[in-house]
Amino acid sequence: MLKKGFSLLEVGVALLILGLAVTAIFQFISSTTLSAVQLENRSYARQIASNRLALIQTIEPFNDSGERTGQISFGGKSFVWSEKIETASPEFDQVSIKVGLSQEFSIFELRSFIEKK
Repeated sequence: MLKKGFSLLEVGVALLILGLAVTAIFQFISSTTLSAVQLENRSYARQIASNRLALIQTIEPFNDSGERTGQISFGGKSFVWSEKIETASPEFDQVSIKVGLSQEFSIFELRSFIEKK
């Protein structure tokens, strides 16, 4: 007498394999989404830092104070930036611009030298 169908053990093993595959796919999708968000934030922070450097060199030069901070909305998100200027040589100042989602944690830092005026 021949019985057709699957045994309980075969069904259990098939469900275990299916569960592992679905879990692995879900983790892959989650990590990819998280990476995309982090990459987007870093890209925005880089653009903000570049814009701040351009402003320092043109219409917002440093006065007496060597540090300043601010907040900006960019890409639908709120970013915090801080700028610091130090004397590097008689001809150049070193500018450090940090951008992040909070004051405590920066996503991107830009360091550059600008000619003294």
